[in-house]
Amino acid sequence: MAVVAGAFAYAMKVEARLAMNTRSGPELEWLGRSGMELAKWVLQQQRAIPGEGLYDGLNQFWAGGPGNPDSIDNPYIGLDLAHVKIGNGEISLRIIDMERRINVNTAPEPILELAFQILGAGAGESSLIAAAITDWRDRDDLENPRGGAEQGYYAGLTPPYAPKNGPIDDISELTKVRGMSPKLYWGEKITGYAPEMRRPILGGTTSFVAQDATGAGAVDVFTAISSSRINVNTAPLPVLRILLGGDEGIARQILQRRAGPDGQDGTADDMPFRNTAELPLVAPTLGNLFSTQSSVFEVHVEARIGSARARYVGVFRRGSNREGQVMLFHPE
Repeated sequence: MAVVAGAFAYAMKVEARLAMNTRSGPELEWLGRSGMELAKWVLQQQRAIPGEGLYDGLNQFWAGGPGNPDSIDNPYIGLDLAHVKIGNGEISLRIIDMERRINVNTAPEPILELAFQILGAGAGESSLIAAAITDWRDRDDLENPRGGAEQGYYAGLTPPYAPKNGPIDDISELTKVRGMSPKLYWGEKITGYAPEMRRPILGGTTSFVAQDATGAGAVDVFTAISSSRINVNTAPLPVLRILLGGDEGIARQILQRRAGPDGQDGTADDMPFRNTAELPLVAPTLGNLFSTQSSVFEVHVEARIGSARARYVGVFRRGSNREGQVMLFHPE
């Protein structure tokens, strides 16, 4: 009887929680949309702060950094993105720029191949995946001679499906591409490192490019929406390595330079690159690969009303005009 009573109480609790979320659904969605508007305001205000309008870095307020709390021009005084009260609810925001990652729709095949080698794939495996991605995103039905995949391959799967034959809209589409394993896509979490980074795939008999121990997966280094250049102030180590031809030494020099004396990104002593003219001090001829600004941002919003919660994600493109453009908004 005690077991039955306990199960019944638990079921009632779950039903009560579902009922609460259902009743609060519209309010939670509007809280989520309010979070997007707040993120827009935060990103636009960043450009107006003296001395910070020409770069975006991890030490700035939008990215979770301290910003410049002592500045009289600081527009964020008293604002905490983790606890924003709106009416009878509360929201928390996390803003991630997409220019820290490589655009999978525009990356040439050699960049894709090197990326998967750095993520842990063998040379032959990375070549096949890169070819399959180019087949997935191009508009024809001709199979890449280096080992890609088109309709004939995907039709033979269980269940069968058709290749996209068009630009990738969401990075999760990579999970459908021939050769993409869950570990290669997600990586593995590693204790004591940045939350979005994961343990590399190790072991096996295939050859590997030297690992950087960040444990990144494809989801950490690629994006489907971004501008053409990588923000050198926000890109993680694997992305820097990929664009530098696999050179981990120069990539770490860039990280060390921007992190400042304490060696930690996102702190008060950071020394972000303020323009690409500073890059030759670390690595010559890199100005055509990198930028110091970001224009596309992914916004994660958690909305809360009492015990009811909902998560939303949106994409915002910051333009030269005051408003910018919300490109996407949906439940996470």
